[in-house]
Amino acid sequence: YSRDEDHIAHVMELLGEIPRHVALGGRYSREFFNRRGEGGAGPAAGAMQMSSPGRGELRHIRHLRPWGLRAVLQEKYEWPRGAAAAFARFLRPMLAFEPARRATAAQ
Repeated sequence: YSRDEDHIAHVMELLGEIPRHVALGGRYSREFFNRRGEGGAGPAAGAMQMSSPGRGELRHIRHLRPWGLRAVLQEKYEWPRGAAAAFARFLRPMLAFEPARRATAAQ
């Protein structure tokens, strides 16, 4: 798989599954996402399989290991739990996959 698909996988591990209409709506979606919703073998322990109905599934990377934004701030960057949770709540609206749901600069 490509470096771009790997990057998309990391974003999905951090922020969750991409809604199908967003994942399949882009000019290059066929390069990265499987339109048929085919799944591979069962997920590894602690992994999530990207074949949920209504979600975009990566073409070559089948199993992701979710590591949410708050957890990354706490575990990787050693932020205190409260500060990590507050900052994650602040960032999440700006990182929404759907442009209509994404926070604007004015907000």
